[in-house]
Amino acid sequence: MFKTSKLFKGELKKVFFGPSMILMAGIFLLALALFPSLFSPVEKKSIATEINLPTTSVTQANDSFTSYKNVYEENLYLLQGQIVNLIDYNENFKNNLLSLADELYDLRLAFASAANTANINGENGCFSLHMKLISKVDEIKTLYNSYVNNYFVPLVLVDEDLDFQINMELDLLNNILTENTDISGSIDFYNRLNLTLDEYGSISKIRNLLNKINSLTYSSTNLNEILSKYSTLKDSYLEETLSQINKLVSLSASDPNEDASRENITNFENLAKQYLYTLDYLGTAIENSTLIEIAEHYKDSSLSRFIGFENFNSYKLSEELVKVDYFLTNNLIEDEVSNVFMFNTNSSSSTNAFDYMYFSMEVISIFIVAFTVIIGAGMISKEYSDGTIKLLAIRPYKRSKIIFAKICATLFISFLFVLIALIMSTIIGIIIYGISFPTMLVVFNASVAFTLPVWVVFLIYLLCLMIKISIYALLAIAISTIFKSYVVSVCVSSGLYLLNIILTFISNGASWLKFNPFASLDLFKYFGGSFISTSNSSNITSLFYSPVFADTNIWVSVSVILIFTVLLNTLIFTIFKKRDIT
Repeated sequence: MFKTSKLFKGELKKVFFGPSMILMAGIFLLALALFPSLFSPVEKKSIATEINLPTTSVTQANDSFTSYKNVYEENLYLLQGQIVNLIDYNENFKNNLLSLADELYDLRLAFASAANTANINGENGCFSLHMKLISKVDEIKTLYNSYVNNYFVPLVLVDEDLDFQINMELDLLNNILTENTDISGSIDFYNRLNLTLDEYGSISKIRNLLNKINSLTYSSTNLNEILSKYSTLKDSYLEETLSQINKLVSLSASDPNEDASRENITNFENLAKQYLYTLDYLGTAIENSTLIEIAEHYKDSSLSRFIGFENFNSYKLSEELVKVDYFLTNNLIEDEVSNVFMFNTNSSSSTNAFDYMYFSMEVISIFIVAFTVIIGAGMISKEYSDGTIKLLAIRPYKRSKIIFAKICATLFISFLFVLIALIMSTIIGIIIYGISFPTMLVVFNASVAFTLPVWVVFLIYLLCLMIKISIYALLAIAISTIFKSYVVSVCVSSGLYLLNIILTFISNGASWLKFNPFASLDLFKYFGGSFISTSNSSNITSLFYSPVFADTNIWVSVSVILIFTVLLNTLIFTIFKKRDIT
């Protein structure tokens, strides 16, 4: 233990007295000095920012509230009605569409037979069948579009653009050979039309596409239970609130002093917000529950082929559902708790020092990780480049202790910078914005919601940040053990880190980024902050926006981190122990 400690101190001296430390310290201090001018947080988005109730009297506020209430209730009733239609008509729609596809295909075969036998007139002649083909394709298009455009959740699975195929078929049937109108209706016209239909194969493609239509596996019983559950909640939650609103309005209508009372106006605003929030929560809960039920037996990647499910993310839906269920169950509204930290966005109605601290730590972490990568990349390779590896090897230390001391030194320096940044960010945040300790709503892994003091959530964030830094440190040291050249090690390590930043920047949360293992290093996104709605969607912000990708959860990311840690440590210790240093 004493030998390891001595090695550890020696490694710290090498770093602290090196030129990279001076450069990093300068950049570090400059960045922290600039952060206050860069921080321009977006207002927390909620219903309260979208409604505007008059504050002069209760009766005027009630008139405005009534208009909002009608809109919110109408949207909720419409949503419920659409789900009822989904339950009742989806299977009929599928069967009708497939039946039309078979009829279309039979007409196509009959048309080809008529053209081959030069049968133009009569019920089974080319002319009559040509008109029937046009009518049947148009009938398919009408039925298909009416369902896709009007129903709550289109459930049509196709591998190609069905609408394009239908429109092309109509164009062929209506407009082909228009340059030869003199032969339109002749056997030559119908033969050429038949050959063109064979060439493009549109009718066969339409039929094949429609045969791939598949109703998603879901239980109509479960959907009815969802509607029943939230309808019951609606009655129990809203009737009491509306009763209190009506009593307050009646009292104010009979007495001008009560109508203009600041206390009554404030009470009315709180009740109105409670009512509108509850309507909104109920709508979100019904919609998300329905989508989750429909998609239960499918992976998100498979659902991307369904119309209406192109950007489906089951994790996001589950997280929102857990959140609104928590509000409904505890009779709370979003204004009564803070959101989990999100980059450049207020967690509460006003800016708190913790918001600035989170912003500052997120930005400075880029520099800390970059510095960690450079330091780690030189831990072994620099010994080879400087020729000091032999001097180190002849000392009475096991190689495992040498490498362990280098890992500890790299992590210690990284965490020291985190601590310095935290102290400075806290001081600046308190001076500029003041500090408060609101309760913060955490939604862990889209499965359970609970509240924590804001400082506890911030400590969780710091722990997640340190885990991410540690992985990058291990990666850099692993690369350092592979390459004897210090320059090559630094270039490879820095290149991987920059590549990850570039991918994050250009992808804007694209689902394919989930295959990037570094995307799993941010564990804090599983505490409820990745899908908070804001109006800030700049590309720079996307660098610090870490969404939860489809088909993943915290246990997937933890598994990736553990596997990464084991592999990197195995690589580091195995290569360094066996490498010839002569």
